[in-house]
Amino acid sequence: MLGALVVAGLAGPLLRVPKRWGVPVAVGELLVGTLFGASGFNKIPYQDQSLKLLATVGFALLMFTAGSHIDYRTLTRKSFEKAAWILSANFILAVLVGLAIDHLAHFSNWKLAAVISFSSSAALVIPLVEKIAPSESKSILITQVTLADATAFVALPFFTQKSERLQATEGAIFVLIASVAIYFALRLARSRGWLDSTHAVSKADHLGLELRISLSLLLLVAALALHFHASVMIAGFTLGVALASIGVPHRLARQLFGISDGFFAPLYFVWLGASIDIRQTFHSRDAILLALLMCIGAVIAHTPSALFGQPKRNILLSSAQLGIPAAAVTLGTANGVLSGAQAGAIMMSALVTILFTI
Repeated sequence: MLGALVVAGLAGPLLRVPKRWGVPVAVGELLVGTLFGASGFNKIPYQDQSLKLLATVGFALLMFTAGSHIDYRTLTRKSFEKAAWILSANFILAVLVGLAIDHLAHFSNWKLAAVISFSSSAALVIPLVEKIAPSESKSILITQVTLADATAFVALPFFTQKSERLQATEGAIFVLIASVAIYFALRLARSRGWLDSTHAVSKADHLGLELRISLSLLLLVAALALHFHASVMIAGFTLGVALASIGVPHRLARQLFGISDGFFAPLYFVWLGASIDIRQTFHSRDAILLALLMCIGAVIAHTPSALFGQPKRNILLSSAQLGIPAAAVTLGTANGVLSGAQAGAIMMSALVTILFTI
């Protein structure tokens, strides 16, 4: 079955190949999971505990990769100031969007809707604009999606819990302290030259020490998060940010890309697509309305960019969402905060916003 899931994950890259209508890789992986999961032929055992464990590791690695894209050292003061004003306006509109969704679609967790509407996807947007010539609007866009991503990732776990929010908060604090401690430890190791020595030995002897150390730290912090009733999302994301603040070596970036995008991330997205029953969404009028409003709300929440001279293309790019909706569905369904119909609606709206970037 594991081999079949790996093969199924190839649907993502295959759908990406055609340049005219190629879609992001994760979209193809979600679609094939939906086709062979609960919504379709029901051939993927998404409730199997071993598969859930692998998907959880993939989720943690995905959050780790998302965090590693957030390098605050690259943010300029000018772009930060404009992005801060844009995000302030986005926040106000996102709250209004959340309240409107609560009223119109009877989605009582309006705070979760607001967080998702406010979010962006740095992991999706930054690679898309890397080849564009440097400009003020590009710098503002990168800063905006980076800060929006970070804010939403930190806020999300608090709105995907039905109970034990105090325990989750305490757990998140422990994880944050651990990540900060790791950051200072890595910073000390770099200043003493230990990181460079390790990198040199690893490269010369093909040991892969950078990847082994990173994965060990990730799994240890994830175990700490689970022990204190926090989410592995917080563990992966905060550790990724800590590593990015030190500087991710190109060798480690390639290694992480190989293990995450080559195996665990596709497995996670196929499992996620398989575990969502889209048929429940289409059987609920409120769920269909939720999907429509979430999609429209994402664009509305990001329109203030136009007031600061950002082109329309940047508004659509900043509206694209993937990591936050996927995390919201994963955590929300696991904690009983989201129904199957609502989970399907959130992922459907996210997929539509991703199409804005094509």
